[in-house]
Amino acid sequence: MFWIISAALAPVVLLFVYILVKDMRQPEPLKWLFRALCFGVLAALLDIMVLSPLPDIQVTDWLSAFANAFLRAGIPEESAKLLMLWLLLRRNPYYDERLDGIVYATCIGLGFAGFENIGYLFQGIEDGSWLSIGISRALFAVPGHFFFGVLMGFFYALATFSNPRYRRLNFFLAWFAPVMAHGLYDGILMSQSTLPNYVSGILMIVFLVGFNRLRKYSLSLIDRHQHKDSL
Repeated sequence: MFWIISAALAPVVLLFVYILVKDMRQPEPLKWLFRALCFGVLAALLDIMVLSPLPDIQVTDWLSAFANAFLRAGIPEESAKLLMLWLLLRRNPYYDERLDGIVYATCIGLGFAGFENIGYLFQGIEDGSWLSIGISRALFAVPGHFFFGVLMGFFYALATFSNPRYRRLNFFLAWFAPVMAHGLYDGILMSQSTLPNYVSGILMIVFLVGFNRLRKYSLSLIDRHQHKDSL
């Protein structure tokens, strides 16, 4: 059990340390960051409560795969995270920089990912696949939640600290951008089994290229808010 939980949380810890290093100029109090991680776990529990009574979407073709990706992953998960981000920041006296929006949003995403990761790895105990699941999720799923958090936090901070004229638009983008990224991420992976091998292979290349671009774009957004805060 120790090794399974360690494998599930190791990528979460690494990305948590990464965002701490990025925020070294004016760091957030650790108690607020750990609170954000806990809010991420609450977002995961809220997602389970909302989806549990709803019927599953049977994935039979690429269209149902993308419907499942958006309706049972992208929309409910990112909506729950955004709600938790709003609850966390509405009375947070330390939320005073653009980068802070990204820091708290990514911590919520990592809390969500850590809770989700533990569940997936424990499911793999019976057939011995927990290690391979842990490796694949460490490479893609956990960083994915981190990058979705960057998108959410970037636009949330713009809504807070930038031109009030675009406040509503930026709040909408704080929801819409991670939902789209998350839905496309899951949709491509879920549709793999419904497509011919050659199409599936092409789509996997598209996924890898797109994931790498999401990584680079997310890191550029962190640097952009960092630069603005330092002016």
